[in-house]
Formats: sequence, C-alpha cells, structure tokens
Amino acid sequence: MVKELVSGFKDFRDSYFEKRSQVLQQLAEKGQSPQTMVICCSDSRVEPSILFGTGPGDLFVVRNVANLVPPFISENNASMGSALEYAVKILRVKDIIVLGHAHCGGVAALCESINNDKTGQDTDNPTDFIENWVDIAKPALLKIDFNHKNEDIEVNSERAVLLYSYNNLLTYPWLNDAVNKNSLEIHAWWLDFKSVMLWEKAKGSNSFIPIEF
Repeated sequence: MVKELVSGFKDFRDSYFEKRSQVLQQLAEKGQSPQTMVICCSDSRVEPSILFGTGPGDLFVVRNVANLVPPFISENNASMGSALEYAVKILRVKDIIVLGHAHCGGVAALCESINNDKTGQDTDNPTDFIENWVDIAKPALLKIDFNHKNEDIEVNSERAVLLYSYNNLLTYPWLNDAVNKNSLEIHAWWLDFKSVMLWEKAKGSNSFIPIEF
C-alpha cells in the first residue's frame, strides 16, 4: 500500500498540482483561511473533502474516534480544545460541523462497554485507550434501552453521541460567545453510507431530518 501512496503523490504533483498550482502556492505563501471546521470520525470511510467536493484550504478538519467533543472542563479536552480555539479565535471560521456516521465502531465500542458494565462481564478485547476515550460520551446514552433490541438502537446511539458532542461545543466560553454574537454557527450532521443520505439536527429540536438538495 505504501508504494501506491507514493505513486498517488506523484500523480497529485504531476496532475492535480499543475492544474491548481496558483491556489496551492497562495496557500503556501499566505496561509490558510478556511470558513468551515469539520469534526469527524477517524473512520476511513469518512473523507470530508471527497464527500463535500472541497479542495485544499477549504476545510479545517479534526478527526478522532467517534467524532467526540469533550466538555470544556474535561481533562481529555486538550487536543480538541486547542483545535477549536485555533479555529474560532485565530481562523475565525463561520461554521463548525460535527459529522457523525452510520456503523461507527467507536460508538459500538461505547455501547459494548455500557453493556459490560451492566452485566458485569469483562470486555472480549481490552484496549489501552479506546474504552477510556469513548467513555467520554457515556452520558449521551443513559436513556438508551440496550435490552430492547431493534434496528434503531445503533442509529439512535450514534445520533445521541453526535448531539452530545454538539452540545459540548457550547461549553467552550469563547465558542458560545461567538454563537451568541451570530459570528459562528454550529451544525450536527449524520451520514448514512448505505442510502447515501445526509441528515441534520433540526433547529430547536434533537430530531434529525434529511438534508434536501
């Protein structure tokens, strides 16, 4: 795979760069000024620039397992907090999108952890970091009934974690201040790979509605 990546970079340099050399040179000389920040999962199926048809310099992207935003007061917020601070205070982005997705392994790991806590079982595959990280979002799933098996549990869990991250954004004082001044807007989007549908949090509600094109 490494050889393919090197070959891909050569193609980028020989074709993509040549067609967009002026834009890329300006980005190199003058720096970035993206208008939008995207917080998404590390999942290899989620690639914002491909999903949204953007190019270099268009998006300020932060990725982590399960697209989590820890609360401002969390001891685990240094990485995300610094990215948010840079995006809001320095880059002055106009929009922040938290992008969740279907079949999220991070959310599945959190659900498994909660189930194991309830049943007293040990995890089948203990990890050094993943469980501690996704446990940040445990409060999001307190109202999920994992004993009631239905097709919506996975989706409901993913969207609940997405909403948790969305709400946690507002715990950052300077971010909340920017929202109140209408200089920044935050969004929660959920991507369904199978149906190729994009859903958004409805204004004034925790429900999700399909984004109309």
